Amino acid sequence: MIRKLIGVGLLVSTLAMAACAPTSRFEWGTYEQALYAYTKNPENREVYKASLVQAITTGEKRNAVAPGMHAELGYLLMEEGLGAEALGQFRKERALFPESAGLMDRLITQLAPAQQGGAR
Repeated sequence: MIRKLIGVGLLVSTLAMAACAPTSRFEWGTYEQALYAYTKNPENREVYKASLVQAITTGEKRNAVAPGMHAELGYLLMEEGLGAEALGQFRKERALFPESAGLMDRLITQLAPAQQGGAR
């Protein structure tokens, strides 16, 4: 009888602790739904962009920006002709996730000269 009570107690305490834990290490916000909507209807670009910005902002508050968020936002900014802002996002992605260095370095290398040439 005592073993059953201890077992039930452990189970209840484990479930209680699990309920308090965040559901994910990273902040994704509404990224998945917004990406799906954007893929189906490219005119939803601003909604998608806003979801990225919101996920990044929320993630920064708890040091949990999801991998690829800065890169994805940077790519959207690059497509809009906002090279300096895109470079900033690519550099943040590289700093947060060193495993992305190969791709981010190539994007930064390609984009940086255009930004320097435009500033002259």
